[in-house]
Amino acid sequence: MHIVIKMSMVKEQIQFNKKEALRYYRANPEDAVAEAVIDAAYEKLKSELQPRYTVKRFGCRALSEKELLHPGPKPASGLASRNEADDVPSLVLLDNGTVFRSKALARYVGEAKELFLFGATLGSRVDSALRRMALTSVAEAGAGQAVAAALIETYCDNCCAKLQKQLPEGKHLKWRFSPGYADWPLEEQRILFPVLDCAHTIGLTLTESCMMAPVKSVTAVMAITDATAKDESERIDIEENPLEDFNCNRKVTERHNLFSNPDNKCLRCGKTDCEFRQK
Repeated sequence: MHIVIKMSMVKEQIQFNKKEALRYYRANPEDAVAEAVIDAAYEKLKSELQPRYTVKRFGCRALSEKELLHPGPKPASGLASRNEADDVPSLVLLDNGTVFRSKALARYVGEAKELFLFGATLGSRVDSALRRMALTSVAEAGAGQAVAAALIETYCDNCCAKLQKQLPEGKHLKWRFSPGYADWPLEEQRILFPVLDCAHTIGLTLTESCMMAPVKSVTAVMAITDATAKDESERIDIEENPLEDFNCNRKVTERHNLFSNPDNKCLRCGKTDCEFRQK
């Protein structure tokens, strides 16, 4: 049985991470001109923020297609020929019957028995403000996009920190895993959205091409793990773990605290050619 948490926090203040905004703007932190443009964009956006998020908690299990189609005990070793590829977890089954298909997502969930489905948005007024800024200048439009990107990430981090505090002792929240990353098809937003009921809870809708509206929004899965689970602060080579190819929104764990080091989220990512990679 799942737990639903609906949140609407229109008046909530989001701390502005100017350093992150400058990084998204691809500007040097010491660039005074870029900083002025970013500051101006923030001043135009801060009064338009309508942050909201919604969460549902489900039981879950990572399993293979073979296990889904033929549930039951596995044959004893040597009694039947088996294709090892058939036994590789490639989907995640929720306790309400929802199935997400992705080897990377199944690997991310691992042995976790529960997860959160999560959705967050800055609201439609931010989209309108960004469109107005685009009519003014290319530089202002780019700065607005960078500021909004930094704000939605900070807001999601804040939401996750609050969810972490609500978990019982010994349980920890993993980093956010969103549709469109690795081999999890963006089209599976069509499965996630009705389950999370995004339209009614936070006013977040999906276009025919699976783009979110408002644009500055995030949906994700967040697995809930035990304190005894392996510490994920250890870097894993990208060739051995495809998850490292898309983990720009991952948090470094430090002494099992997922939110203690938010400025180092690129440390575990093996995608060294990323244009937004922190130095």
